[in-house]
Amino acid sequence: MSSNLTTPTSPPPPVPPDSALDAASGVRTLHRSPSRTLRGGAEAADSSAAMHSGSLSQTLSAMSLAASGLALGGGVSGGAVDDEALSAMASAAAAAAKAGVRNTAAKRGSRGAGEYASRPHTNASASVAPPLPPTMAGFPLHVSTRSVPTATVARGVSAGGTYVERRAPTPAMYWARMRTWGARPPPMRSQSLNVVGNNIYVFGGWNNTECYNDVYVLDTETMFWSRMATSGDAVPPCRAHTATAVGHRLFVFGGGDGTQYFSDLYVLDTRSYVWTRARVVGAGPSARRTHTCFHYGGFVYLFGGGDGHRALNDLWRVRTEPDAAGAFVWEEVDTRGGRPFPRGYHSSTLVGNQVVVFGGSDGHECFGDTSLLNLDTMEWTHIAIDPPLTRLAHSATLVGMYLFVVCGHDGADYANHVLMLKLDTLRWETRAIYGSAPMPRGYHACALLDGRLWVHGGYNGQEVFDDMYTLELSSYAYLPQVPEFAIGCHR
Repeated sequence: MSSNLTTPTSPPPPVPPDSALDAASGVRTLHRSPSRTLRGGAEAADSSAAMHSGSLSQTLSAMSLAASGLALGGGVSGGAVDDEALSAMASAAAAAAKAGVRNTAAKRGSRGAGEYASRPHTNASASVAPPLPPTMAGFPLHVSTRSVPTATVARGVSAGGTYVERRAPTPAMYWARMRTWGARPPPMRSQSLNVVGNNIYVFGGWNNTECYNDVYVLDTETMFWSRMATSGDAVPPCRAHTATAVGHRLFVFGGGDGTQYFSDLYVLDTRSYVWTRARVVGAGPSARRTHTCFHYGGFVYLFGGGDGHRALNDLWRVRTEPDAAGAFVWEEVDTRGGRPFPRGYHSSTLVGNQVVVFGGSDGHECFGDTSLLNLDTMEWTHIAIDPPLTRLAHSATLVGMYLFVVCGHDGADYANHVLMLKLDTLRWETRAIYGSAPMPRGYHACALLDGRLWVHGGYNGQEVFDDMYTLELSSYAYLPQVPEFAIGCHR
């Protein structure tokens, strides 16, 4: 493979575009949403940019109103809005508890203080906000190290004297680095992370030197890691693959190792830990990595990625159950409305019967566009969101009517920001987030479980991480209980 991208000359190293995602040739007829040209050079393979009754109803309404008051561009200063909304949401949370809604924050306390022991005990006056990417200048983004009111200060004594532990108000979100035990996964990037029951499954990934094919399981009740002994068909070490949870099974497709790109479909039974290489009949997707997959209506869908020569924007699907002969059959899906530009390292998030495709890169540009695919009509809709915030190698997770976009690369630098796209208004919002945020990174893995976002591993251009962070959603954990909504219904 070859690349026509130049090598960066100044640190920190930008996201390294994947030669797998060189721009596809052909005439582009769609209007391009604003994007950022990638500043950077090539690195081997995909080290790259290429790629959810009376009193309860009232409570949820109050929380929805509080959340909507935080929208950007409302003509109120960010600080004032945050304080008002946090107060309103505190009242809503209290009402929810009284109404019998499960209080996930209280459940956290029952697990002991060990998992929060790594929260920093710093002088808030010395906190420094991380620099904002150029596309976000002027917006009141959250500051993870923001000081909290003295009324919420907890006590504590260290060996070197006294200190105070600054804790977040009850309804506020906060970051915590988790203490885990057992056979922890090594530092890795471009791995997959899935939730099955109360367990988190991590598969594959690489450390910039070698790829892995191990399966690690984290019991989120005990915070204990296990490296599972698997049997069945041999699965090659890989990175930038996809793993899609369907019941107790994980469907793993594609990925690669070095200059190799894979097109095999494997299924892991998480009850027996037996791997099965699916017997596929007929044509299927080309070998690729940095694509995305999701499960809907009895199918695993696949979109985009890169094949080592160009970026892709094709759409395929395969039934999650084999046919009478025991074979799996892929089919390419025809769509209307014009597909998004070819890309990899984007996100595809299922929202009802639609999938939201955001960001990514073709190896030259970091995209900030957003497209919707209706999976019942197979029609694409391309929406303009102001401002267009560019991201690649990020994660995007549905929480109620919000899309939580965490970390990633904005085309110039790695980020550790949490961006919230409110899907009914299609507007970006921000929140005050407390605690110790992860270092800026991309190529991490993220999932939602039990009122928290779990963020594992990743890469910042210099270091590959092995840490596990959680974003405690607190009052926002009730958002999935909000009634159904239509994307863009309040735009």
